[in-house]
Amino acid sequence: MTTMANWYATGADVAHLLPALSTYLGHISPATTYWYLHACPQLMTEAAKRLEASWEEPS
Repeated sequence: MTTMANWYATGADVAHLLPALSTYLGHISPATTYWYLHACPQLMTEAAKRLEASWEEPS
């Protein structure tokens, strides 16, 4: 999940990249990859930062 945490930290389009990561990991689909996400606090932190930033009003 380090790869996904890095994607979030750099502002990458995680939803677009996730299918490639799932294939690389040998998972059937991105849905089977999501199961691992809750076990990575760093990833959850980066995802929360992106969500909070999306709620901010544009300057």
